[in-house]
Amino acid sequence: MNETLPLAFAWHHPEFTPIQPGTAATLLVADSWRVCNGTTWGLEEHLARFMVGMATQHRSIGTLPNLDVTAFEQALAGQLQDLARRYPGTDFFPRISVEAHQGGYRVVLLVRRAPEIRTSTTLNVPDYTDPRIRPTVKGPDIDLMRGLVAEASTDDIVLHDGTNVIETTTGALLIWRTPQDLVLCQATQQLASISAHRIAHHAKSLGLSVTTRPVTIHEMLSGEYPVWCTNTLHGISPVTTISGASGETHLVSHPDTAAWQTAWWKRFVS
Repeated sequence: MNETLPLAFAWHHPEFTPIQPGTAATLLVADSWRVCNGTTWGLEEHLARFMVGMATQHRSIGTLPNLDVTAFEQALAGQLQDLARRYPGTDFFPRISVEAHQGGYRVVLLVRRAPEIRTSTTLNVPDYTDPRIRPTVKGPDIDLMRGLVAEASTDDIVLHDGTNVIETTTGALLIWRTPQDLVLCQATQQLASISAHRIAHHAKSLGLSVTTRPVTIHEMLSGEYPVWCTNTLHGISPVTTISGASGETHLVSHPDTAAWQTAWWKRFVS
């Protein structure tokens, strides 16, 4: 009989060894994604972001585990493929992390069942500005972000600086000025988005205009432009409503959203 998910493993070069899943670990760095049929789209992209996060934290915290990226990637892919065989038909939502452990740090793989794909998203613009302590590193603020979303009546909340939007607690924000003009929301302190990069690359391949610039809260709340929330767990999730101090705004939709969503799950390969 299969063990019950989630399952946790600690990295001991050159392999992962089972451990008990923890609930109160302090995360220094983390990354996560969706696994379909045992395969990950762009595992190397997630590992690259993870390594950048480790380097950033190393500069402020000190020595973190030394990771052989090649061996780690091979073992990680193998572990996920093995679990896919044990749990056929199950999408996973794995997370790799560096966490505090017994006075030091360890690298942990947590494998969870992926939630259903969220094909649309509702957002709230809170009255407080972005409270994260490490906005460019995924991991340290995860528990804080979960708590803020739990207090909201929407799927997610918009992190902002009081004037411009930054991102949500779980994904990047994109706005379409026209169906041929894509804008990526830019901020000085935000997480590098793998999914936004993929969408921008595909849009450019279609001959569409792609711009990266600050986007104001007012512009997004106008309701005049389609807005997408995106990450590698849910793909492209159009925002249907955004609520704020002045009430709820219903957003117009992009005419080709369904085609874009289909293309995403085909990894933008025709």
